[in-house]
Amino acid sequence: MESLEIILLDFNKNNLDQFIKNDLNIQVDRIKSSHFYDNRSENDIEFQQIESLEEILSPKGTGNILLSQLNLGHTFNDVMIVFSFDEKSGDIVINFPEEELFSGENSETTLKAQKLIEYILDIKNKYAIEKVRIGHEPAMDDDTCLFEIDIEMMDTNVIVSKLLA
Repeated sequence: MESLEIILLDFNKNNLDQFIKNDLNIQVDRIKSSHFYDNRSENDIEFQQIESLEEILSPKGTGNILLSQLNLGHTFNDVMIVFSFDEKSGDIVINFPEEELFSGENSETTLKAQKLIEYILDIKNKYAIEKVRIGHEPAMDDDTCLFEIDIEMMDTNVIVSKLLA
């Protein structure tokens, strides 16, 4: 089973808490597992213990959350989110089984893809993210990256057709 991966590149750490609360809207009852390292207390902690992700990932840090469900324009199951940040910015990797997108009738798959891409474009614009890579895990590798959304590629229909190709 392959996974689809969406990587929000060079995400500004100052926007992290707003993104988590307002856009991802992570529901505590949907968290299957999570792991973060608190540099201040030098302890491993879970997402539920965190008041500010920006603080926990400072000066730099990583962490992950496995969710039973997450709405990314469409509700996807078994979503893993990995945060990896340096002093100012970092990458947010969102990963889920590709069958979550590619199951059902063609029209249903197209609608799910459109909703997902609209959500990604909205996040990209809202948080001034220069590039988003989408592909099979690991999408950071050029041979498994399907495409990049950048300043030149912003047409929803073109992106959806690349995703479904």
